[in-house]
Amino acid sequence: MKRTFLPLAAIVAVLLFSCNSETTKTTEPAAATASSFNLDSAKAAIAASNASYGNCFATGDSAKMVSLYTSDACIYPSNMPKMCGSQSINAFFNGGYKMGIRNIKLTTAEVMGSNDGVIETGTYELMAEKGATLDKGKFMVMWKEENGKWKMHRDIWNTDMPAAPAK
Repeated sequence: MKRTFLPLAAIVAVLLFSCNSETTKTTEPAAATASSFNLDSAKAAIAASNASYGNCFATGDSAKMVSLYTSDACIYPSNMPKMCGSQSINAFFNGGYKMGIRNIKLTTAEVMGSNDGVIETGTYELMAEKGATLDKGKFMVMWKEENGKWKMHRDIWNTDMPAAPAK
């Protein structure tokens, strides 16, 4: 019995120690990545992107606007199905510009998250050329880092304006 127990115990010990050292190896890089995340830097990048977003409405630059989204982004507009990908997002914002949207005021309420992603909540106001309000509401954006830049990954908004009366 001693002859089979000692080799078996040695194998179990080797497996346990190799599993423990492997766990240490995989958790160290994750800890290093998490410590490099800076929420204040993410907030600054989001604020800059939001300013650029507003400028895109003013100039009708849908290509620049689409570049603020990840390559696999989805938007969730009010009263419409979700739209994913650069082509769909570009078409949606071109349509908004043609309808007369010329400015957007974004007011961030909260920003929270980690290196895996950041959530921003806030309110918006869409305006026509002379500043007339077209829509007001709230939004939630999931931001994700892509190629070293924080970009919108999921963008959902809905209006606070009353529904049109039924005809």
